[in-house]
Amino acid sequence: MKQNLVSTASQSPSFLTLIHNPSDIITLDANFFIPPDRSKEFPQAKRFNFDNFKSIWLEPLFNTLPKVAIHEAVYNELLGSSKNYVDNDLLGVWPKQIVIFSDSELNPHEATVPNTIEEKIAACTFYNPSLDNKADRGEVKSLVYIAIKKLLYFCSHDARALRLIDQTEQLKTNLGTVNAIRTYEVIYYLLRKAAGPLNLRPLYKYMYHLTHTDKQCNPSWGDFVVQMDHLYNGII
Repeated sequence: MKQNLVSTASQSPSFLTLIHNPSDIITLDANFFIPPDRSKEFPQAKRFNFDNFKSIWLEPLFNTLPKVAIHEAVYNELLGSSKNYVDNDLLGVWPKQIVIFSDSELNPHEATVPNTIEEKIAACTFYNPSLDNKADRGEVKSLVYIAIKKLLYFCSHDARALRLIDQTEQLKTNLGTVNAIRTYEVIYYLLRKAAGPLNLRPLYKYMYHLTHTDKQCNPSWGDFVVQMDHLYNGII
């Protein structure tokens, strides 16, 4: 995965759209449900504890954002505690706290579109539609569904997946109407919008300010909050 950079130089048009339209459906990538594990990059770091991840991230996320969804291909990628959380904590309540998109729900007109869009998006990934392999499948299927349904947001921590939106003109992915939302933007959104105080510092530090390279490229937690406040104070 490419280095995930935190950008606080200027306002993000996509994040501004989320701030002003938080009630629209927000589609998540699988990595929003899986505790980060950077032990290969930084051997001293253990995988982020799921119970802690659930407490400071997942629960505030679903309590703060009113309409959250994942594609069935992403749901099928979830394993262990992450899948149990979706099944027991999100799908096991009424009203449901999460929507699972299925391609079978596309109407006859919409169902004629996916192959064309999918080929263009998949060409820039490791996913091969003819093989239906697992690599990048969730991201591709999610983005195809979002494009067909003209939904606003795709949230991910995967720089490769977000590149499909950010560089849509160069890559010809036809995702110009989709807003790429980054994990650090959601961290900040929860910090300012969640009902109670949250200690999101450990998660931010683990994801963005752990290695020597991180510290050269990304602001510390305190600087991050100050810089994001400067950009979005009075808006969020």
